[in-house]
Amino acid sequence: MRRSAVLSVIALVGGSVLVAAPAHAAPAPVPGCGAVLTADARLTADLTCPEGDGLVLAEGVTLDLRGHTLSGSSGAVAVVLPSLGDVTIRNGTIAGWGEGMRTFDTWDEVGGTVTVSRVTFSGNGEGVNTSGKLGSTGKVHEISRSTFTGNGTGVGGIYGGAHVVRSTFTDNGTALGFITGGFLLEDSRLEGNGTGVSCDESGCRILRSRIVDNGVGVDARQFGADIADSVLQGNDTAFSSFLVWGLSNLERNTFKDNGTAVTLSISNATLTGNVFRGNTLAFTSDGGAPDFASTLVGNRFVRNVDAVVVEQPGTSLQDNVADHNQGWGIYAPGATDLGGNQARGNGNEPQCVGVVCGSRPQS
Repeated sequence: MRRSAVLSVIALVGGSVLVAAPAHAAPAPVPGCGAVLTADARLTADLTCPEGDGLVLAEGVTLDLRGHTLSGSSGAVAVVLPSLGDVTIRNGTIAGWGEGMRTFDTWDEVGGTVTVSRVTFSGNGEGVNTSGKLGSTGKVHEISRSTFTGNGTGVGGIYGGAHVVRSTFTDNGTALGFITGGFLLEDSRLEGNGTGVSCDESGCRILRSRIVDNGVGVDARQFGADIADSVLQGNDTAFSSFLVWGLSNLERNTFKDNGTAVTLSISNATLTGNVFRGNTLAFTSDGGAPDFASTLVGNRFVRNVDAVVVEQPGTSLQDNVADHNQGWGIYAPGATDLGGNQARGNGNEPQCVGVVCGSRPQS
């Protein structure tokens, strides 16, 4: 049954319908599971729905969970969103659903904004499914000060997008996973997830965030991902790129204590002004193929096991510093030397292979 039939079906088969309240009236209590909310509503106690979708929102509705938990079954959706119009969900917990929220019909026109504030998504298959119309776009999802923990995927979707601010993702299979969509993540923390970010043929941008102790911090494919002013620490692999014919830009980040900090495979990427410290391997690339290249400018590699190890051509280096790494400083036979690279105190000699490095004076 298509989601476009949800409103009429629930109304006819015993579900409650909350009709519009007079202007300025206080939000009405949610009648119960299966309710179709056509006016602002609030939970007055925890609500558990053993089967079927939880609540259906009409355009313009605000659902205030009031600190309570809306819980349900793994085969259903907690909050079903209208295909058009703005809605708001805030202040509570959504737990144990197949999907915490999603738009009910993405075959027809989709538009409007979903605002999610101070909501915890726990133990769902997917916390927020942002998927939109096939081959087009979905609703705008503005998510702030929310927590995603123990979900299969925290926020994701196909042909969907999200703006996530000041939120926390812990112990999810994938914190954010997007295919043919995109997101902007700001001032947030991704910790202890299997994968922090999976960005496949999507526009993904991360600013001022912490990506810590994940299996893979960021996995980018096709279009690449942009990360700036962030900390990637303690991940098995902090940034992995495969077949990115677009371009990833990594700027002014700190990569610390990762297994591998950055690994590129057949990918374009530019790394500018990053600091790499305490990683087992700071940077490596397979050199890509014709028309694929990486450029490292003004990065600092300090006290890693190996700093830069690139076996194949396809990498350009300029103004990078590699100091006191246990093994290689810069090992990049066949690299393009743009000048200004420096190295000293690394365990392997020569200090640089593939580029000419100056040795800075001792301070």
